[in-house]
Amino acid sequence: MKRIFQLAFVSVILLILKINYSSAQQNEIITDSIYSDVLNEYRSVKVILPADYKSETTKKYEVIYLTDGEWVVNLFPFIYKFAQDEQYVPPVIIVALPNTYLKKVNQRDRDFLPVNVPSPAISGGADKFISFLKDELRPYIDKNYRTNGNNSLYGHSYGGLFVMYALLTEPQLFDTYYSTDPSMWWNNDFVIKLASEKLGEIKSQKVLWIAGIESTYKGMGIGRMDSVLKLKAPGNLKWKIATFPNEKHNSVRLKAMYDGIKYAYQGFTDGPISFHPMGAILLKDKPAPVFLLNSIPELRYELDGSEPDLSSPKAESRIILNGPADLVLRTFSTTGKYDQTARASYVLGEVYLSLPKPKKITSGGFKYTIYEGVWDKIPDFKKLKAIQTGITDSMFSLKNLPLKKNFALVAEGYVEIAEDGYYLWAIGSNDGSRLYINNTLLIDNDGIHNSENLKSFMIPMQKGFYPLKLEYFQTDESHNLQLIYLTPGAGEPIPVPLKYRYHRN
Repeated sequence: MKRIFQLAFVSVILLILKINYSSAQQNEIITDSIYSDVLNEYRSVKVILPADYKSETTKKYEVIYLTDGEWVVNLFPFIYKFAQDEQYVPPVIIVALPNTYLKKVNQRDRDFLPVNVPSPAISGGADKFISFLKDELRPYIDKNYRTNGNNSLYGHSYGGLFVMYALLTEPQLFDTYYSTDPSMWWNNDFVIKLASEKLGEIKSQKVLWIAGIESTYKGMGIGRMDSVLKLKAPGNLKWKIATFPNEKHNSVRLKAMYDGIKYAYQGFTDGPISFHPMGAILLKDKPAPVFLLNSIPELRYELDGSEPDLSSPKAESRIILNGPADLVLRTFSTTGKYDQTARASYVLGEVYLSLPKPKKITSGGFKYTIYEGVWDKIPDFKKLKAIQTGITDSMFSLKNLPLKKNFALVAEGYVEIAEDGYYLWAIGSNDGSRLYINNTLLIDNDGIHNSENLKSFMIPMQKGFYPLKLEYFQTDESHNLQLIYLTPGAGEPIPVPLKYRYHRN
């Protein structure tokens, strides 16, 4: 039942907030090029911009650089967009860097391998390639695109070896390093030996993801690198090695890319920690639930007001409160930059007392009153002149009001409560709103903001009637106002049914 409720609550909230997922948008791919003085050649570049790049004109983005660009320019962005549509990762700029071909010979061995060896004879240019990334490509991308200074590097096979080499020799160049099925064995474990010497020199926080295949874990040298990392990795290096069964050298990229970006961005959410109710009045010996709507692996909580850590209980789909509590929720992300904290208080109190059915009231909707003006918070309605009144019946819609912007609304009347128990009330609005029950302010969602500012509160109520008032104002044409509640034993929150909304005759 709790899972059904959670899914239903999420679906209702998403409907109310009118969230538009990025899956309906297409990422723009720009073909670019840069001449490298370091490499003495032109390098082609494919830049994949996030779907909101043109609409969010001041927003800046992280950048993920892909080696072997011609082989992953379609695969990696596809996987990343899938993860983004599932809200595991933020929008980013992806830069795919195809290899150079001289006389139809791929020069990746030249660019990825750190030292020259007899075979392949063109090896040994990794330091130059790092200089190209550091001194030419990154400055070019930062100048021509809206970047925020956070950068990642991806490589596979020899490219994965290069990624590890870049981490050890220029750790400040990137923040996250993705190395899939890397050839750690190359040149008698060259980079493994280098790791033993250099890992301790990494001073700032970095993320390293290494992925391989179960059957070649030892042969590729990944197992030996694992041993070195366990011994020598500093605490500021967040690292993980994963292996996948029943995969081949190239096929493993799909799972490795997906799990890698999820690891690097673990803890990311596209909004604040979402939980309801965000406060409550509780009755003694009457447990009550708090519902968690985010799917965050490392969401921890405490009920005594103390700061959670990784030893604190995990917050699953709901938390049961058996008494008063000062709830503190905290997310823990791989990098730390997506950590969030949320707080709420749940106090002991008394049942909200109901009234017998008032005389001369009619069901079918609350009475509403419309006012015109420009505000940045809910006004004093006693000083305003109404321009329209009506009933919030089945035909009522904000879209049908005479004003499309710069207006305020008051809806008031009585709500009928059908049974005793806890009632979770929530309002979502663009812009501000406030809910009163029994002439007491229950939820304050005032100010200029979008609909994603959903606020909620839970109270114990009796069967009977309660005065209810909802205040709302709107500055532009993106208006939205919803009032929902969760009744005792119900599986999902709903708008108050018309038969329970009353207004005076």
